[in-house]
Amino acid sequence: MTPLPRVHIIEDDAEISSLLSTYLKKRDFECVVSDTAESGQRQGLDGFDLFIVDITLPGQDGLSFCRWVRGQSDVPLIILSAMRGDANRIKGIELGADDYLEKPFNPRELLARINGLLRRSRESTERRLSGTVGFAGWMLDMANQKLQSPDNTHVPLSSTEYQLITLLLGASPDPVSREVIGRRIFEMELGPEDRRVDILVSRLRKKLSGAVHGADFIRTVRNKGYQFAAELKKLR
Repeated sequence: MTPLPRVHIIEDDAEISSLLSTYLKKRDFECVVSDTAESGQRQGLDGFDLFIVDITLPGQDGLSFCRWVRGQSDVPLIILSAMRGDANRIKGIELGADDYLEKPFNPRELLARINGLLRRSRESTERRLSGTVGFAGWMLDMANQKLQSPDNTHVPLSSTEYQLITLLLGASPDPVSREVIGRRIFEMELGPEDRRVDILVSRLRKKLSGAVHGADFIRTVRNKGYQFAAELKKLR
């Protein structure tokens, strides 16, 4: 029997968390609820398929929780927040959230986004390539979805960051357009004002340059998109 998808809801509003968990349980999800980031951290990461996190929490805020998750895991993560505006959305996505939904929200829309993220995460796992690719001293173990820097440090990648780097590596030396990245990773046509792709590219760039100072492997090609600018080697 296939286990139910396990969702961890980090939400201090008892009414919202109760309504949300009841809604999801009726649609064949298993739900765990925590009312603070600290209690959510005590639950750990193992066994959860997706996190739903409110930004405004007592004690540590939801963004701190997102940072904690992304330091260890690529499990899909959705932010819920009553805080409006692009600045909050951009901050959440920069910290590794895969999606951001403003309150009040339609539960059906949230369910659609949850199913989309879980489907992409599952497909990413099923389609993992075998072997290891190297570039400039780095190693990407595609079988285990692990990126290792030249000093043997493991650099954790979110599911969308992993999809991006494999998409760029697979196309190299050709650039990949924003439109293609939007369709392949976010499964939607992105408007000219939508910065989701740019933020995702920036996140990956920061991880690569943060692990090795000055590393810049993702080149912006005017009117064409993004190009992976390093010689690739098939290691095994």
